Amino acid sequence: MKYSKYFLIIAFFGIVTSCSDFLDRTNPNEPDNVTFWVNEDQLKNALPPCYEALQKDYLVNWSESTAETVMWGNITSGLSKVSGGKHSYTDGFPFTTYWTGAYSYIYRCNNFLDNYNKAQVAQNKKDVYAAEVKTIRALMYFYLTTFWGDVPWVGEVIQPEDAYIERTPREKVIDQLVEDLKWAAERMPEERYTGDKLGRLDRWGALAILARIALQNERWELAAKTSEYIIENSPYGLYEYEKLFHHEGDVENDPKNIEAIVYSLFVPEIRTQSLPNETCSPTDYIRLNPTKSLVDAYLCTDGKPAKTGLEYYKKTGVQTSSLYKSPEEHYVDYFQNRDPRMKMTLYAPGDKWPGGDDGDPDTDKANEIFNLPRFASLQDNNRVGANSRTGFYLKKYNDIDLAGSSVGGHGNLNVIRFAEILLIYAEATFELQGKKLTQTQIDYSINRLRDRVNMHRMNLDELGAWGMDLETELRRERRIELAGEGTRYADVMRWREGELRFGRAITGPSLKVCMNDLGANPYPDTGVDEFGDVIYEKSTAEGGARYFDATKHYLWPVPNPERQKNPLLGQNPDWRKVIREKWCSRRATL
Repeated sequence: MKYSKYFLIIAFFGIVTSCSDFLDRTNPNEPDNVTFWVNEDQLKNALPPCYEALQKDYLVNWSESTAETVMWGNITSGLSKVSGGKHSYTDGFPFTTYWTGAYSYIYRCNNFLDNYNKAQVAQNKKDVYAAEVKTIRALMYFYLTTFWGDVPWVGEVIQPEDAYIERTPREKVIDQLVEDLKWAAERMPEERYTGDKLGRLDRWGALAILARIALQNERWELAAKTSEYIIENSPYGLYEYEKLFHHEGDVENDPKNIEAIVYSLFVPEIRTQSLPNETCSPTDYIRLNPTKSLVDAYLCTDGKPAKTGLEYYKKTGVQTSSLYKSPEEHYVDYFQNRDPRMKMTLYAPGDKWPGGDDGDPDTDKANEIFNLPRFASLQDNNRVGANSRTGFYLKKYNDIDLAGSSVGGHGNLNVIRFAEILLIYAEATFELQGKKLTQTQIDYSINRLRDRVNMHRMNLDELGAWGMDLETELRRERRIELAGEGTRYADVMRWREGELRFGRAITGPSLKVCMNDLGANPYPDTGVDEFGDVIYEKSTAEGGARYFDATKHYLWPVPNPERQKNPLLGQNPDWRKVIREKWCSRRATL
């Protein structure tokens, strides 16, 4: 969306701050609503501030690092606290930041929708612009309802005196989003945008977001029908997996990329992203650290698990692959004979390396080829090199020439791609049919993803013979395909797997691998887990703090500053209990 007046409009709309109430975000620098909304050029130029909602913190950093597949590099960060169950209702980040940020973008969208009809433009033309904005607003409400459940529905710009309202039941918000997205899809073009319209949402983008929202809210029939409609009728399809996350594969660089349905388009000096620095900074701790649990999730090339059933399934009787060397002796062993997407997602020994010094003790200068993970604890806390917390590195989003650039990332960010639509179809159909899929349905969805990377196909007879259940494998497939793309937290919440996934220790390579390759345990004070892997952060089972409380952790606490401004917001279940206990404790000391 490289509009010539982009800078002007950004200046008009201004930078969103958190100084005012979340529902009442008037801005004196915004365009005059009396004189601005006149012609189509003004409508077009009012779009980019709404599209700024599609930024990396929402799409990747915050939505991924609050889960357990990717850990944020700072263990004391609010993101790390959420993933480990250590967050409090008084924490400002990420709760207040996320809440106020989302409503700020909703305000921008509402301001557009309140005024666009003033333009002297044919109704069908200006409705297209409104449809895009309603779709963006729906995505913001998707995040809000996923994290908090009930949230205030604000469908128009309101006055300060009207800002103090109760939360709207989640189901009613979702009903409105479904209605909005259907309205939007009916008015948006079927063809993919090209040229100077790149990055704008089309009909299929609205329907893709509808399918995601329907899935998250267990509206299985809607999710199944919508995803199937997209698969059968849209101009989108699969592309080369690895290229999807690098500049060479961006839609403006390769017309063959028909997979990116919704994406955040790179705009020089305006919409950039620093993910190359955050996934592989050559001068510091990396921020997005893949965990050992993600590594264990990758199957071997024969379709069988690499590790014991206990390690991934928490159950016995699961056959493991004879192609995998277990126990591992060296770091390279983790990457042998695994699902090809593993080496397309994570850095493996032998890869070209933008991270400077790695952990190879025989290397005394910057590396061009990756060999071993680098731990600052084993380097006298020297940060000259990409220091991992977990021993693994994301290759996704990392262009070799951009590591270390905090502002210069020039790749697009995928929001929803065609692969996710296939996964939505599989999961929704599975639930709709009483937790069953036919082999034909698996071939129609999951095996299309495996075929494009030459991975062993999913076969119902084999799953049964190997002690693998279909539900777990569908969820595993989603985790692998979308690893590090910002969907993991919502997925675990929908599956109610918080206790299984979030309540476990965060681990790195095995102690044996560390001793053989690095000569030491990078975390000697935290020991090893039951499978011999070094522990980065302990769960309560190891005497640490990581845990998951099913009574309250499936929803975030309503941010305390927002509750103080608007007591009508209330608080989510069991977070109220914490508040009462602290209040009583304070009172008892008086």
